[in-house]
Amino acid sequence: MESLDYLKKLTCDRPEQRVYSQPRDLITETESNRGRIIQSAALRRLQQKTQVYPLETNAAVRSRLTHSLEVQQTGRYLAKTILDQLNQSGELGKLGLEGIETAFSNLVEMSCLLHDVGNPPFGHFGEAAFSRWIQEHGEHCHQKAMLRQQALNGQTGHSEHFYTVLLPDLSTFEGNAQGLRIIHTLQALNLTWSQLAATIKYTRTPFQNKKTGFDYRQKKPGFYYSEQALIQEIWKNLDIKENCRFPLVYIMEAADDISYCIADLEDAVDKGILSFRGLSFWLKKVWQEFSDSSSYLPDIIQTAEQVAGDNPQDFIRHLRSQLVKDLVSYAANRYIQKHEAVFHGTLDEPLIDGGSDQHLALKTLKTVAIRHVFSSQEKETPELRGYAALIGLLDIYRPILELPRTAFANLENLDDGEHFIEHRLNHRLSRKYKAAYFRAVHQLEQEDHSTAEANDLEWYFRARLVLDYVSGMTDHFVLTEYQSLSAI
Repeated sequence: MESLDYLKKLTCDRPEQRVYSQPRDLITETESNRGRIIQSAALRRLQQKTQVYPLETNAAVRSRLTHSLEVQQTGRYLAKTILDQLNQSGELGKLGLEGIETAFSNLVEMSCLLHDVGNPPFGHFGEAAFSRWIQEHGEHCHQKAMLRQQALNGQTGHSEHFYTVLLPDLSTFEGNAQGLRIIHTLQALNLTWSQLAATIKYTRTPFQNKKTGFDYRQKKPGFYYSEQALIQEIWKNLDIKENCRFPLVYIMEAADDISYCIADLEDAVDKGILSFRGLSFWLKKVWQEFSDSSSYLPDIIQTAEQVAGDNPQDFIRHLRSQLVKDLVSYAANRYIQKHEAVFHGTLDEPLIDGGSDQHLALKTLKTVAIRHVFSSQEKETPELRGYAALIGLLDIYRPILELPRTAFANLENLDDGEHFIEHRLNHRLSRKYKAAYFRAVHQLEQEDHSTAEANDLEWYFRARLVLDYVSGMTDHFVLTEYQSLSAI
């Protein structure tokens, strides 16, 4: 245990360092992270992105923002439970955590608040829409742009890098990877290295294959090619080995699992998709599939029914209270039991795992939601509307991706008869996102690339620009923007 030093993981340093007249304090720096995050536009947009039911107008049903606030609170509770146990065992000082417990909790809370910031409109359905559109149209748009560039200056060819790295990277849109891109590249929050690392759940890009022994940590992409250099800097500054996690990520992940599994079922009861008696029935029935020897979850349900009588709110309140308490306690114990693997980021499973009653309870909640909530027409119909609108918007912005590089570079001042559509579409793109695009292009111009590589990379960042813009929209704005531009 003596070799685990959190002072190597919790740092005041940031990617953009400034000169300070006074020594910096770790707690103050994590509070600075909090201010930057809470005041960011990306976080505000979450209030208009629904958690499960797209386009929901009932304020009682969770948005991405209210869900994230609940995850933040659960993460705080879990972090404090871990710190209390370490304190009771006399380990805080040995681990370098004594006196900086608040910084530890702050980092966990803010990673929880940020965990969904990269989710596109319509959630996982939106991810599928972006991925499919690039898979079906990306290569053709790129080829057209390159042919038009060739016609202008005679440059020919493409780099192998485009087909092995850039196109596969664009072809899988992932909210976790987009979240890192938003908070660092697009919003430029300049969070501390520790805060950035605490948001990164997975350790590969879309174009990288899973490595044996990293199956869980690499089950999804965690960052894009565009942020690969940033990842290398995070690993270097925090002494994280390649393909390993930052320890506080495990706490954020557990807090999310605990919060959303209960919340999704509560929202289903509020919307009338399930009665609380029906929810009770299905929870007991699915539990029997996973455990024929334990009565852990049925006992909690039975007590909740006795407390509630005919009141659904009381049933949910008791169920949630008992499960959160038990799951937090279990996750905290696992964090400490697996502390060395967690600290070094090599634990290749979530904290709430291991076949325990608590793990099976979480699995039961997820299964009931999948079978009886996520397949309801009330959820699927607006998702289909959203999918059609997202695909339609990408079709509308397609001309931007078919321009030759030189034409796009001059598009701000180019309002001729040939490019009048592209000129107007360009005006609609976010200025902040275009600034990120121009920074990326400027950086590649400083690097040593062949002409074909430079053209391919520019197109990659241009495609990212379009995806950044559309994926940053709220659910309702997607529909209104699509209707506005398609004259429906």
